[in-house]
Amino acid sequence: MQVTRVEMELGGRTLSIETGKMAKQADGAVIVQYGETVILGTAVHAAPRAGIDFFPLTVDYREKTSAVGKFPGGFRKREGAPNQKEILTMRNIDRPIRPLFPKGYFDEVQIQCWVLAADGQNEPDVLAGIAASAALSISSIPFEGPVGNVRVGLVDGQFVVMPTAAQAEFSELDMLLCGHKDGLNMIEVGANELSEQQVADAIRFGYEPVKQMVDMIDDLVAKTGKEKVCDLILPSDEIVQTVNTKLSEPLRAAKTDEGTKLQRQEAVKKSIKDFIASEFPEPGEEATFVQVNAWQEDVKQAKMAVHDLEETITREVILTGKRTDGRAVDEIRPIECEVGVLPRV
Repeated sequence: MQVTRVEMELGGRTLSIETGKMAKQADGAVIVQYGETVILGTAVHAAPRAGIDFFPLTVDYREKTSAVGKFPGGFRKREGAPNQKEILTMRNIDRPIRPLFPKGYFDEVQIQCWVLAADGQNEPDVLAGIAASAALSISSIPFEGPVGNVRVGLVDGQFVVMPTAAQAEFSELDMLLCGHKDGLNMIEVGANELSEQQVADAIRFGYEPVKQMVDMIDDLVAKTGKEKVCDLILPSDEIVQTVNTKLSEPLRAAKTDEGTKLQRQEAVKKSIKDFIASEFPEPGEEATFVQVNAWQEDVKQAKMAVHDLEETITREVILTGKRTDGRAVDEIRPIECEVGVLPRV
């Protein structure tokens, strides 16, 4: 058994990541330990389903009762459905990593994070994000990370990285930072009334250990990482050129129409529908099975190119300082408020 281990000092305690001991059949598997809290993180993938046009990423996080030396009592001994905290943790794991997969990658990917041991002081949710990032980074899955996750608190006027449960009770700030070597890609904050400067200082304070964490995972990848392998499903250059050339102006006009929001949406749908019908007409009844399949593939690729064009046009419109309905970026719609609308409420 060859175990590879990396570690760093974080908040006065040791954060360690090791691989090679458990879940050897997973594409990537790590054990993250901080204090006496231990997380097992695994990453696996499978070939994409036929006809799929989206990235099916699944993240699962479970806090096993066995992690604190207990098992469910009563008649049912099995673990139940995920609770609210577990669901929110799954979302916090998902959000920083989802944008870091290449466009056109449609393999089924599953991230599994299990709390194997919990000491009651070091929260496992942040560690699960670290485990997911590390497992993906050492696997053959084309993950463009890694990302680092830290929690920042404010106790007695001082910023604290990875506060314990005891410190969190007196903290005025609960900030979760997730980022990579080029910057932060997720910030979640719960706080008392703090100034903008204090929040900005907390972000700068927390980004330093994030960068150190990214370097530590990169070190693990250098020692034991697998070669990245993937087949990307992207529209052909010919179809992309056709979409950009013939749909760009009609789509831009539809998106910047001065009508209502619903009218713009209908105009966008009509322009796309007319373009598809004109450039990729449906085969007649005499068409062969091969011809129908070829047409379906062309339409699928065209819709992917249209989606990219919509994003590009929307961003270009925003950068002009105007919203799609003509308002400035700092201009809000007229708001009307009324009280006493309902009796006894």
